[in-house]
Amino acid sequence: MKSKVMLIMPPFSQTRQAMKRCLFPLGLGYLAAVLEEAGHDVMAVDCIAEGYDTVRDDGSELTFGLSDEEIRRRVQYFKPDFVGISVLISRQVWNAYRVCKIVKEVDLKIETIVGGCHPSALPESMHHNLDVDYVVVGAGEAAILRIVDGHESGIVQTPEIPVATIPWPARHLFPMERYFEINMPTSVFSPHRRVAQIEMTRSCPFDCCFCSTTQFRGKYQTRPVGDCLQEVQFLKEKYDIDELDIIDSNLIVNRKWTMRLLKGLKDIGVAWSNAGGIWVGGLDEEMLVLMKESGCYQLSLAIESSTPRILNEVINKPLKLEMVKPVVAVCKKIGIDLHAFFVCGFPEQSKEEILNDYSFAKEMGFTSASFNIICPLPGSRIYDKYKGSLSFDAVDLRKSSIPHPELGRREMERLVAGMNRRFNASLIFRNPIMFVKKYVATILRKPSLGLIKRIFNRQ
Repeated sequence: MKSKVMLIMPPFSQTRQAMKRCLFPLGLGYLAAVLEEAGHDVMAVDCIAEGYDTVRDDGSELTFGLSDEEIRRRVQYFKPDFVGISVLISRQVWNAYRVCKIVKEVDLKIETIVGGCHPSALPESMHHNLDVDYVVVGAGEAAILRIVDGHESGIVQTPEIPVATIPWPARHLFPMERYFEINMPTSVFSPHRRVAQIEMTRSCPFDCCFCSTTQFRGKYQTRPVGDCLQEVQFLKEKYDIDELDIIDSNLIVNRKWTMRLLKGLKDIGVAWSNAGGIWVGGLDEEMLVLMKESGCYQLSLAIESSTPRILNEVINKPLKLEMVKPVVAVCKKIGIDLHAFFVCGFPEQSKEEILNDYSFAKEMGFTSASFNIICPLPGSRIYDKYKGSLSFDAVDLRKSSIPHPELGRREMERLVAGMNRRFNASLIFRNPIMFVKKYVATILRKPSLGLIKRIFNRQ
């Protein structure tokens, strides 16, 4: 039986200091493709992209996206049987609940479905909300058809789905030109104007204490190389893209697969970056040279900590710090810009060790860095450890939510914020040419007072 399904990316709330990004919602794109392929009538509403310039400021947070009235109007117009709502991170739960409430105010018979990282981690909590009919745990592609076809109820536990069987995202249902116009992808310092998000692998084989990816996304999988390259070629021909924003959590685990992919990207000829973080342990000179030849201009290295004890005993990160310097040397030689991620504020980490992350970043010569406070995301092991004293909607990369033996909450926040500002602004002295290329050129391409205010805080 054919159903009408509306898929909604809710408005987005963030701290006032954070960058306002706008990414194509790949998860909803995949769901839309699965539904269309099965013959259902689908409408997609990305409140973030369509309402990017509509900002509500409560003094501590910014929320941007379509207004409640506009969301209500869309639901009234389409008259869906089901509305699926994405809840990628825990701080967006209240926006998702508000959308569910709007839907039920339009028509109580419309059934609401929520899915994403947070529902997968705390399904019972979400299902307690009277405006939520279905909560999807795991891959939405495996659940959406069973729900729409009437074979599920309540909390839906889904099996892992082979990524090779999933159709490409239904981008034609989304305002693609709007994403290009806004041009705020994962790497806001992208030198290109038509940047498209793509995912070539799913999940991660590692088990870092602060990550919830494996619970939400299942085991690590790679898509067939040929299928990935066909999608890239399609994006280039259909949407005239000049850059790929590769959002994979761990692109380079399978070396043979990665090398085949890079050789194919080299033939297609588009720029790319993996701004979400890449595993240093999988990099060597041969791969880095091929990355450069295939269009890579920037990598973000997931360092996490400069203290081996924290890496091994606390984070459980498979990284040897002595591997970092050779990677940096090769990237500098061939011209790949390097950003680095650090996670600070573990109770087991001393103030001196936090400050050493700054010194390590300076010693390595990264162009820029993000020093983030440990964020206990629901679904992660560190959340399970501290959940008795946490409110899930309070966790934030800029806020201290786990007590530290040396530093108070405000002191921790000031320390880490200062590390971000000092390190990123100091590029003007460390590498004036790169400073102009990265920051000044970005401001000229995207003139915005808000961007200027936030540009050194973190990437």
